[in-house]
Amino acid sequence: MSAEIMTIKELAEYLDLAEGTIYKKVSNNEIPYTKLGTLLRFSKWSIDQWVSENTVTPPDALFDEFARLHSRYHFKKWLESKGIDPTTLSDKQLLDLVKKAIADLANAE
Repeated sequence: MSAEIMTIKELAEYLDLAEGTIYKKVSNNEIPYTKLGTLLRFSKWSIDQWVSENTVTPPDALFDEFARLHSRYHFKKWLESKGIDPTTLSDKQLLDLVKKAIADLANAE
């Protein structure tokens, strides 16, 4: 593979896609390409830019929800390590345990 210009086969390998998928993207003008007579060629920098521009990142709300669930999971595991079944506690009892744990952590420093 040339460092700067790729064929369909090289691009398919580079992107780990089937050659048919590349042809479909070309016919739908979904991917940057150059046509030299009947030959299709792809510049590496334009493909890298195209991939970068088409990268989707999850919204912050999804990260926040993951962090909340992650914290809840670890809190549950911490309670279980103390011999406490969190399903038997009320929200008030859970809140009191959290406050006590935070106070214990603050005093440990």
